[in-house]
Amino acid sequence: MRIIVSGAAGVIGSNLCHKLLELGYDVTGLDNLQFGYADNLPKGMNFFERGIHQFHYEVNNYDVFVSCHTANIIYAMEQPLKTWETNCTDTIELFQRFKGKIIYTSTSSIYGNAPVIPTTEDSPLNMTNAYARSKYVPELFLQDRGNYTTLRLTNTYGRHQRPDHPYSGAIGKMIGSALNGEPVKIYGNGSQTRDFVYVDDVVDAIIKAIELPALNTDINIGTGVETSIKELPDIISEYVDLNVEYVEGRAIDNISRRCLDIKKAEQLLDWSPRVSLREGIEKTIEWISSLTTCQK
Repeated sequence: MRIIVSGAAGVIGSNLCHKLLELGYDVTGLDNLQFGYADNLPKGMNFFERGIHQFHYEVNNYDVFVSCHTANIIYAMEQPLKTWETNCTDTIELFQRFKGKIIYTSTSSIYGNAPVIPTTEDSPLNMTNAYARSKYVPELFLQDRGNYTTLRLTNTYGRHQRPDHPYSGAIGKMIGSALNGEPVKIYGNGSQTRDFVYVDDVVDAIIKAIELPALNTDINIGTGVETSIKELPDIISEYVDLNVEYVEGRAIDNISRRCLDIKKAEQLLDWSPRVSLREGIEKTIEWISSLTTCQK
């Protein structure tokens, strides 16, 4: 089986490439390195430094296309048109050209402020920004196309999440600040909740989807555990001394609660998360501590 992974130098894509190669798969990575880092990639792996709009004629040399590329939510607020181009137009054009099975990593952001927690896949959608809408449209295209499995990911963190990256997630940013002796920032009052899932668990879910026949449906990938932002420093402080600073909230913090129902993943993928938040944070601290950018 030949697998092409887009967004291969990002957090999820790079960890996926490492694991697939470890399992003996024939893997090729694709990334324009706008958001990812080349040194995240396994040494010597097949890799094209290109955007997805530059990768058309070769795409059908592969059996499975894993779509991990994305322009994220903060970038989307700054660059909505470019976000639509990347997440929607270019993505659908590549999906249309590809003849094999597609594993699409979508987002739980499409649920917005969900009326029911934990949130199931058939919950009403409440998209409030260009990021969520641009990620959802390819889902609709795949429903018409067939031969796909869509995974709706929640807040992924872990190895290769660099705190100095402008679009790093909350856990990576907090750990980086703590290791550098800087205040750990909490935006707003910190009561907003998220469903944090460690990257190894996300990778395991993607590999399950690769190895199974196309399920032609959308599946939540999370933990089913709701954690407030203000709880994170308490866990991090078990490993690193820190000070907390509360600052003004941002537009992206308008989702008050997020927690996914993962029964469908358990049933269809035979998957459930194995890494607890405390264990995942400890692993992430170990990895970020190894970066020279975070050494005092």
